[in-house]
Amino acid sequence: MQNSNYITTEIAITKLEKYCSLSEKCKFDIIKKLNNWKVYKDQNQIINHLIENNYINEARYTSLYCTGKFNIKNWGKIKITHHLKIKGISNKLISSSLDSISEKAYINSINKLILKKSNLINEKNIYKKNAKIARYLYQKGYETGLVWELINIKSKKTND
Repeated sequence: MQNSNYITTEIAITKLEKYCSLSEKCKFDIIKKLNNWKVYKDQNQIINHLIENNYINEARYTSLYCTGKFNIKNWGKIKITHHLKIKGISNKLISSSLDSISEKAYINSINKLILKKSNLINEKNIYKKNAKIARYLYQKGYETGLVWELINIKSKKTND
């Protein structure tokens, strides 16, 4: 008697083609899905089929992931890099995708977050307030030096 939960390679390919058509996926996402379905046999064959038929394209995935997380969630480069490394994306792909984020847009994003957080914090002590803003930006994945540089510029403007 055959287990009704058993998924053949052909069925897995068909399901994964639909899954990949809905949104960009990387190899890590596909392996995770196959493991959830308990499909361990022929994983390489399935992944190769998806790559050959352009359902999986890690460069495209990385580029869209970077721009999406930056534009929608306001993540910094450190957090984006960390999450892509967890998914097994190469440093070369990560670096080239992060380079597509303009420096001007990146700094504007930090400045908007500084202003937003500054308006939400009810702290009289400027040092404590700036520290809270900095912690918020670290959590978002922005670089320490850049964060403090922009916070200090904002503080000087408000004090003048």
